[in-house]
Amino acid sequence: MTAAAGAALFQDDAALAAALPGYRPRPGQAEMASAVAQAMDGGGRLVVEAGTGTGKTLAYLLPALASRRKVIVSTATRHLQTQLAEKDVPLAQAVLGRSVHTAVLKGRSNYLCLHRLELAEHSGDLYLGPRLRRVRDWAGRTKTGDIGEFGDPSDGDALWPRITSTTDNCLGTDCPLYDQCWVLHARREAQAADVVIANHYLLFADMTVREAGFGEVLPGADAIVLDEAHKLPDIAGRFFGQAVSSRQVRDLVRDGRAEIEALGGDMPDLVACFTALGENERAFTEGLGEGAITQGWREIATAERVAARDALVESLATLESELEPALERSEGLKSVARRVTDLRARFATVVAEDGDRVSWIERRGASWIWHSTPLDVATPFARAVESTPSAWIFTSATLSVRDELSYFCARLGLSSVETRILPSPFDYEHNALLYSPQRMPAPSAPNFDDAAVDEIVALIHAAEGGAFVLCTSYRAVRRYGEALVEAGFEPLVQGQAPRASLLADFRADSNAILVATSSFWEGVDVRGHGLRLVIIDKLPFASPADPVLAARFEAMKSAGENPFMDYQLPQAVIMLKQGVGRLIRDAEDRGVLAICDPRLFTARYGSVIRASLPPMAITRSRSAACAFVDGLAPSTIEASVP
Repeated sequence: MTAAAGAALFQDDAALAAALPGYRPRPGQAEMASAVAQAMDGGGRLVVEAGTGTGKTLAYLLPALASRRKVIVSTATRHLQTQLAEKDVPLAQAVLGRSVHTAVLKGRSNYLCLHRLELAEHSGDLYLGPRLRRVRDWAGRTKTGDIGEFGDPSDGDALWPRITSTTDNCLGTDCPLYDQCWVLHARREAQAADVVIANHYLLFADMTVREAGFGEVLPGADAIVLDEAHKLPDIAGRFFGQAVSSRQVRDLVRDGRAEIEALGGDMPDLVACFTALGENERAFTEGLGEGAITQGWREIATAERVAARDALVESLATLESELEPALERSEGLKSVARRVTDLRARFATVVAEDGDRVSWIERRGASWIWHSTPLDVATPFARAVESTPSAWIFTSATLSVRDELSYFCARLGLSSVETRILPSPFDYEHNALLYSPQRMPAPSAPNFDDAAVDEIVALIHAAEGGAFVLCTSYRAVRRYGEALVEAGFEPLVQGQAPRASLLADFRADSNAILVATSSFWEGVDVRGHGLRLVIIDKLPFASPADPVLAARFEAMKSAGENPFMDYQLPQAVIMLKQGVGRLIRDAEDRGVLAICDPRLFTARYGSVIRASLPPMAITRSRSAACAFVDGLAPSTIEASVP
């Protein structure tokens, strides 16, 4: 069977109709499946924007599963990996009428490390003791070692780094529990599977280790499908760069002391070196000051901070020297020594700054990460694609700007690719209304928030809830959340509870109001009457104060390019389209999209943004917008029922 045979199922759709009650043919879905099949069967490259409702997941899964080739499907988040594995792939298998060996592969920080669990259990940590006993109990039952079964590995809990490994602290084949390694088990499963469901972070980790000649993370594949591909350029910057963090230094100090203690504690000079490293790290952290910062190193490199950095790096050099005579004492000390050497090399990289990369620091609370980020990710990404003789399919609902894919392709260095732009099958013209308030002050004006609050409260009163208020800053989230409380509402506000809990609460109440920022602009699927109003405060332009963007803009100016029109505007359009995409998720959905930013109509580039949005009716009248959404309010609907 070929990929084309899977695509043909959208033409003779009896199997689809049998597996999907209420199935309706979608021309865009059939066209995408055909293009995907052609790329897979011919080893080609395809970039396809499939508007919301096209059914892109099934459009690539049926050709992939029918091809009987090794396929990697990479997506943006662990949640989407789970959705693919538990919902979408089983559906595709039902349509095909046969099962396909599928494996889910995540980064190593998602899997329990039995060796580090033992170390944590022997650490004598009274606070973690009861929880470690629960982990040990779960470890005896799990079939995968995926800590997502036990808790949320993304919630920042201090337990997770104690019981999972990193590339820094993994002992590899020297680990006494190597044969029981869950990461190894997951990778073996992936090697044997026909379809591997990965994520973009893992994909880039694989690209970087392959390019460095250090083996591979993912198995080889005949085809690679990258869903939610609009996320790729930003993720690429992280993985083609370098970073060192306070957590790495602190973990090194803790693990080194624990290893010495396990060996009898008879190396006081070495203990002193670890103590000095910890003290110098704390001094550097204190020297960065209070509060959150995201700045280029050159802008904050005072004499005191440079001296604190030098002391930190020097203590690593001293520790490396002191460890040399003790390496034969244990494999654990050898691993610690390798980490010291690696940290020294990382510091040398992140400190350096030239025309091709920028050195910058982000501090949050008492932690920091020092980055070295390349200004150009297109070259290394294109090199990785060229070196992998596979079919490559890039897809998302939001890749184009004004019906062109050139911006996305340029950011990733993609050339000689087939392209498709498939519009959403939903009837936006009749089911959605775009409202842009008149006489709004400029977004930078001091009275903008008050004017936005006035619009938000009026619209939510008319809708009786069922609203997302999507903001471009956490400051706005707090301001609008407080204003809604003052207006008598009980909004769900990002930061008050975990993301999953907020979404569950929103879905449970058809009149709920959610006020949130970036992480809720995409990957959130609320269908039906429960979401009938989406309000966006400002156009989501990235801040030029961001050190990477500032350096990238300077490089673009030097090359004769226009940073705003060639980079900042297209990026904002794609982000805006993600936020807009929250409103209409099903053929029966109806609602109002309100964008409070006056630049949508007053700026010269406003026409570019409007032309990139779905074809909605537009109003500048608040009364018209309120009337539209009032017709969707529960009390209005109930009153109209005889």
